[in-house]
Amino acid sequence: MDNSDDEDEVVAIAAPFAEAIEHEDELVKYLALPLERADCDLQEWWKTHKFRFPSLAKMAREFLAVPASTAGVERIFSAAGQMHSDLRKSTKEETLQHSLMAALNTV
Repeated sequence: MDNSDDEDEVVAIAAPFAEAIEHEDELVKYLALPLERADCDLQEWWKTHKFRFPSLAKMAREFLAVPASTAGVERIFSAAGQMHSDLRKSTKEETLQHSLMAALNTV
């Protein structure tokens, strides 16, 4: 095996680590920024800073976005209705909450 094959193998192995370090540097830079005003428009701020913090901006778009539909909420209400049927009206509220959490967060 020649030297260039060894270098290619090292680059292939190190690539995920370099990407992780880039993301960590991005986070460190973001956390070092001074705090913004409380009335700051978050979506506008991320739109302005998306090139400076590309990975964080992508995550912010995902978490700050308005859901495309109410299907998720409707699914929760449906599950709650099935768990709190006429035969189970005496179930405690806390038990229903725990049951819903377990049912909706399992794979």
